[in-house]
Amino acid sequence: ILVRGSGTGALRWALMSVLKPGSRLLVHKAPIYPTTKVTIESMGIETEEADFNEIEVLRSKLLTMEKKPDAILVQHTRQKIDDSYDFVTVIKTIKDTLPEVPIITDDNYAALKVPMIGTQAGADLSTFSCFKTLGPEGVGLVLGRKDLIEKIHKWQYSGGSQVQGPEAMA
Repeated sequence: ILVRGSGTGALRWALMSVLKPGSRLLVHKAPIYPTTKVTIESMGIETEEADFNEIEVLRSKLLTMEKKPDAILVQHTRQKIDDSYDFVTVIKTIKDTLPEVPIITDDNYAALKVPMIGTQAGADLSTFSCFKTLGPEGVGLVLGRKDLIEKIHKWQYSGGSQVQGPEAMA
């Protein structure tokens, strides 16, 4: 689904499709991208960190968490200079360990520059800005599970919320 607000808007709608205020979101142990942090804080989402660089540590954390996360956010591009995690391995490890927990990927800065985006690697939703893929500015894209996309589409009922007409064609 095309959404307003570029990659930030896409990620916001993806988070809204799987989380409610007070939900728990597992994130990589690194600074959260500032615009994503605004969405997380404004939605009242609790975050918990795991080191995605250490797969066995991540797997152990997923298995021993007292309270399982309601969703997991994986940023495709590096968040810290010393990040070395393999995006595909992280997603596979999460899906193998907690298959029922939705994974959202932030594919900004990566889409069309990497062999695969999050949904192609097994994530439930992928998000990015269309202008980073030579599309129109201000438009974001959420790809993934049909039920979650339909949920976002239902919330985009107003013409003022929808990306349509010549803008969508661009």
